[in-house]
Amino acid sequence: MGTLGCVNDMLQRDKENRELRKLNRQRMKEHHKYLANKGGNTDLSNVSIEKMEEIRKNSIEKEQSDRIYLFKAYIILTICFLGLFLLGLLCCKLFF
Repeated sequence: MGTLGCVNDMLQRDKENRELRKLNRQRMKEHHKYLANKGGNTDLSNVSIEKMEEIRKNSIEKEQSDRIYLFKAYIILTICFLGLFLLGLLCCKLFF
C-alpha cells in the first residue's frame, strides 16, 4: 500500500512539471520576441555623421579602458596568488 502512494505522488509531480515546462517555453518565446523587437525601432536617419563618429570613438575608448582594467586585475590577482604560494612554501619549510 505504501508504494502506491509514492507512485501516485511521482505521477502527480511529473504532470505538474510537464505543465511548468510548457509555461516556461511560452515565457521564453515571449521574451525572445521582446528582445528581437527591442532594437527594431531605432531610427538612425536623423543622426549626423559627426555624431556617429563620436559614438564610435567613445565606444573604442571604452573598450580599450575595459581591456586595460581587466589586464590590471589579472596582474594583481596573479601577484596575490604567487605571494600566497610563496608564503605557503615558506611556512611549509619552516614548520615541517
